Amino acid sequence: MKKKIKALSFTPKYDELEDRIRISINYDDFNNRVDLMMSRSFMLKLFPIVDDYMLKFYNSELGVDDSIKDNPKEKMKQDSATSITDGSNLELFKQEDELLIEVKFSFIKETQMSIVVFETKNTQAVSTLDARSMKQIFSIIKSTTPFFSWGISHNL
Repeated sequence: MKKKIKALSFTPKYDELEDRIRISINYDDFNNRVDLMMSRSFMLKLFPIVDDYMLKFYNSELGVDDSIKDNPKEKMKQDSATSITDGSNLELFKQEDELLIEVKFSFIKETQMSIVVFETKNTQAVSTLDARSMKQIFSIIKSTTPFFSWGISHNL
């Protein structure tokens, strides 16, 4: 049976040694933390799906089609919903890495919210997000991508 957690915070970081993107969910909560590893091939499949989903359900609300031009690192400095990661907690509570194998999206029409489920072999991390939060999380994850060394465009 898979462990199911509520995903409240997302902390992405590129791991040079593994050559993968690490996403620590709930990084400062030892009992509800999961450290996901996202491969290059998974990322190349995921982000076009995320963009299509955002365009389908949130385009009019956010002007998502301009997201390619956004600089998430600069916006993060100005956004009150984001905070700087405590590096000591990030390493102190580190869990065994789990390979991200699936991300599922469900749109709730009545509330205009999305349920996003990050799945590994052993864990389901579930988050309910509004348009702004969803765009922010995936933009910040995308910003950790080593575009040049992975041989992909910044416009992914």
